[in-house]
Amino acid sequence: MGLFHLVRFEVFCLGVLFQLYKKTDIVITCGNRFDAQDFLERSRNGRIVFAGDSIGRNQWESLLCMLSQGVSNLSTVYEEHGNPITKHKGFLSIRFQDYNLTVEYYRVPFLVVIDHPPQNASEEVQRAIRVDKLHWFSQKWAGANVLVFSAGHWWNQDKTLKMGWYFQEEGTLNMTMDVMEGFRKSLQTLKSWTLKNCDPETGHIFIRSYSPVHYRDGDWNTGGHCDLSNAPEIDYVKPESEPLNNQIILNVVKEMQIANRKAHFLDITYLTAMRKDGHPSRYREPGTPQPAPQDCSHWCLPGIPDTWNELLYAQILSSGFKTRKKGCGKKVIP
Repeated sequence: MGLFHLVRFEVFCLGVLFQLYKKTDIVITCGNRFDAQDFLERSRNGRIVFAGDSIGRNQWESLLCMLSQGVSNLSTVYEEHGNPITKHKGFLSIRFQDYNLTVEYYRVPFLVVIDHPPQNASEEVQRAIRVDKLHWFSQKWAGANVLVFSAGHWWNQDKTLKMGWYFQEEGTLNMTMDVMEGFRKSLQTLKSWTLKNCDPETGHIFIRSYSPVHYRDGDWNTGGHCDLSNAPEIDYVKPESEPLNNQIILNVVKEMQIANRKAHFLDITYLTAMRKDGHPSRYREPGTPQPAPQDCSHWCLPGIPDTWNELLYAQILSSGFKTRKKGCGKKVIP
């Protein structure tokens, strides 16, 4: 384990000034585990799509900054529709003009459709999570060479059942389905989409594992904090046990692989659990209303998501990825 010290840093990336606190290695690491120019060249004339929750956006923003290091003229990197990168709803598409490459993000925290409850639903039902119907954004994912899905962050009691969000399947509301069963069914829906729409030879599918949170003495809305953590965890047996989310994800990835798809389990959970010091904590982005709860679920940039993208790059290299033709065909079958 290397030595660390706490520094305030400013990073200007794609028009956004990141002002956060970060633990920086004193010991110089060996080698370069990410070659931005190589990644860009391999992806020329292609599309890289991130779809999922705000932790997935964290990884997307990280990759944008990392790839930008391989571009000599940053004015050739821009959002295709003129949207600011600070936009949080809908989708964003960053074009790397010199490589005719887009790196896109679609905000779909559950991946499936969130709908109004059926007409005959009880008053306690506020929303219906339609586990058998993929979000309509999936129409836009068609044609991507690399798809990176992130799910699980919202799949908990607080953000589903306790809010009156229940699960619906085949037009019927199921009031007894638990959260993890709903998650499993939603990933089966995703799997069905990829099998119908992604080319077995050229479409690369990644599903990222669960990203741990590090709230102490409470949750995000009950005074939980992480600003006292100023170094990585050094007790290698201390991180919590493997979440059920990951086993569900891994099973789906294996099923895709059996069906001859280039599917990958991007396992970042354990290494991320060791970095309790990597969150923004009380150093929220400018303009955040005060007092605001600490953020111990998202990650500082530069930071932990950069490592996730190094792993993504390594898996892409090991698979011999290079864009030749569209990976997930334009013909969309919901």
